[in-house]
Amino acid sequence: MGSEALLLFGLVLDDGTTVARADGIETVVLRDLVALVQRVPARRIDPSTQAITDYRAVVEAAQRDRSILPAPFGTVFRTREALVRWLELHYVALREGVTFVQDRHAARLLLAAMPQTATTAYEATVFESMKFLKRHAVASVVLPDESDGRPRTTEAAFLIERDKWAAFADAVRDEQERAEGITIEQSGPWPAYDFVRLQFGS
Repeated sequence: MGSEALLLFGLVLDDGTTVARADGIETVVLRDLVALVQRVPARRIDPSTQAITDYRAVVEAAQRDRSILPAPFGTVFRTREALVRWLELHYVALREGVTFVQDRHAARLLLAAMPQTATTAYEATVFESMKFLKRHAVASVVLPDESDGRPRTTEAAFLIERDKWAAFADAVRDEQERAEGITIEQSGPWPAYDFVRLQFGS
């Protein structure tokens, strides 16, 4: 593979302004797509806590400046030419993906049962809460269960228009007051980590 490769953080649209980027971050441009990359040793990226923290810092800094389509952590291209070929091959889908997340933030919600809440009541309340909150979002997804044995928790992500973020937060607070037997914790705004499925096959 050679001594260096390119680690891809994500894609943004070229809107004619300078892309704010951290030290060591470079850009690879194909028409109006801008890939944020960093030169790294040509080997598998170790998914250490620090490496993931560094990846998120770059993606979330870009999100403050403009919308970014995040690449999965550890996405590495052997050469600049390989990255450009991939951008060319998937240009239409990638362009649509960046447009889809444009001017949108992601929120994550953790819904958890209170100790006295029966399982059936918890499931019914979560269903109704999700149905209500989906009305305030462009898209939503229930995340894989990574509760490590914690009983009766559900984590979900919602994609929200930037200018409707406050309204969504208000809706979450209203639902917390209405819903009985569960707690709802909101975090964000985040990049659209949970709404991206990039394809790397030829």
